[in-house]
Parts: sequence; structure tokens; C-alpha cells
Amino acid sequence: MKKLLLLLLTIPMLGHSKEISINDQGVRTEYSKPSVSCFYDKEAYEGYLNTCLILPNFETCAQAKYEMYICGDKNKVKQLEEKSKVK
Repeated sequence: MKKLLLLLLTIPMLGHSKEISINDQGVRTEYSKPSVSCFYDKEAYEGYLNTCLILPNFETCAQAKYEMYICGDKNKVKQLEEKSKVK
């Protein structure tokens, strides 16, 4: 029973893994990996993250921009999926 409880407590933590982004100016930002509704691309998401750093809710802003501009374009999602297969 204790093992089951421990497992249940660690599962949410796995979903919120921390990522570190360092932009061109050397600003280091720690953020939670987003749960976007389409294919997740770290490089593309961090590009939007950098445009939102001056806002108090920068992670929410970045996820909204990512979903609007990347997820809204089916061709872009296909390109990112193919890019990830090549790596």
C-alpha cells in the first residue's frame, strides 16, 4: 500500500519536469515542460518563451502563443514531427 501511495505521489511530478532555457542574451530561465495540445518542440516553445519573459505569467503566455501559431498550422506540426524523427 505504501508503494502504491508513493507511486501516485510521483506521477504528477513526472508530468511537470523542469527544463532550462538560455536565450541569446544569456538569460537562464527555468520552466515547467508545457502540456501543449499538439506536438511539443522544445526549440520552438523556447522561442515563444523568450518573447514572454517580461510578463508575470511568462509560461502561460508562451504556451498560448505556441498553441496559436504552431498548433494552429497542421503543416508546421508535420514539419516538427519529421524533424524529431531525423534527430
